[in-house]
Amino acid sequence: MNIASQLAGFSGEHNSGFTRAIATDWDAFRSAFPTTKRFVYLDTARKALLPVWVEEAMSGWLRDIYENAGEGAFSMTEIEAARAEIARTFGAPAANLALIKNTSEGVNILAKGLDIHAGENVVLSECEHENNTFPWRYLAAKGVDVRIIRAGNDGRIPLERYRDTIDSKTRVVSVAWVAYGNGARSDVPALASIARRHGALVAVDGIQAVGTINQRIDSLEADVVVAGGHKTQFSLAGAGFLYVRDNAIERIVPPYAAKFSFTSLDRTVAELTLASDAHRFEYGNPNFLGIHVQQSSARMIREVGLDRIEARVRLLTDRLIAGLDAAGIAVRTPRPWQQRAGIVSMDLRRHAGDAVRQLAQRKIIVSEKDGFVRASVHAYNNESDIDTLLDALRGAA
Repeated sequence: MNIASQLAGFSGEHNSGFTRAIATDWDAFRSAFPTTKRFVYLDTARKALLPVWVEEAMSGWLRDIYENAGEGAFSMTEIEAARAEIARTFGAPAANLALIKNTSEGVNILAKGLDIHAGENVVLSECEHENNTFPWRYLAAKGVDVRIIRAGNDGRIPLERYRDTIDSKTRVVSVAWVAYGNGARSDVPALASIARRHGALVAVDGIQAVGTINQRIDSLEADVVVAGGHKTQFSLAGAGFLYVRDNAIERIVPPYAAKFSFTSLDRTVAELTLASDAHRFEYGNPNFLGIHVQQSSARMIREVGLDRIEARVRLLTDRLIAGLDAAGIAVRTPRPWQQRAGIVSMDLRRHAGDAVRQLAQRKIIVSEKDGFVRASVHAYNNESDIDTLLDALRGAA
């Protein structure tokens, strides 16, 4: 039975045949992503392919508006159900999870919501995505010292450099769980231990990791984890989450406020009190459609199993790295699995722009980042994708 027929009659909840198929068979899982029939797509770190259950979730959401005047589509009860599903899948108490638009919004909530004064500092590295730098760099206008740690010759930031940079005036250390460029995975618990000795918060950009690494986000020891949903979570742009630890919530005063930010929805109440949980970081109408899709994909990731997804990504990236070694193409990404995830960066000994464009002409989709080829793998990829890319790269090299 193909995916289309498995989905027949599906209306808001995955039918058992579809779920069983993709949860136990990687070929069935891949067939839920129609783009894989036309492209060798190894660019999840830019945008993930969307599966057929997203289309069905969107259609079901619209049908509720057509048939039930949006009783479920615009229901805050459904938003809370989505929050619980996302929290359960990625490992956090639902009360600590705010449903926001994207990683950039989460970083800005933190940068604007913390009381950081002139003379205090924020610590970053040069390996961060620009959207984990601009909100912090913007604070320099009011006298905040933005300390950017330079990478070593291997493109990585040793923990010792953080230890040497963080001091008693550091208020935040912001770091990617998995670096968008070379794919190096940060040792977040070790970094959190260093930062906590100085009373600094640790904020994690999790967008390249949540959905491929089988680790609860509340076990990272980070104070904040933020991730948009449109990459490794198989969701839409405009739907992400912000996780904040209990002891950090009160330290962050939301820069915006609306009725969901407070303990009461009564606009006539005499004294406004911010919500004591992550609701304080939400305002206005939520992205009802995006969150509905986000919930659908979180449920499917949980049913497939993050442990199985991580093992699949590891297997495929191992194959890619071994093939690059055999072809004599330099790998910039760390080798041990605990130091990487789904991204593999490679050095063709020249700027990668032309090579990436040539690969795209052959319907092999990768990215150029910092002048290097970046391939990024998810569980919808297979061994044929890896071998096709390797064959093409041997010719390019």
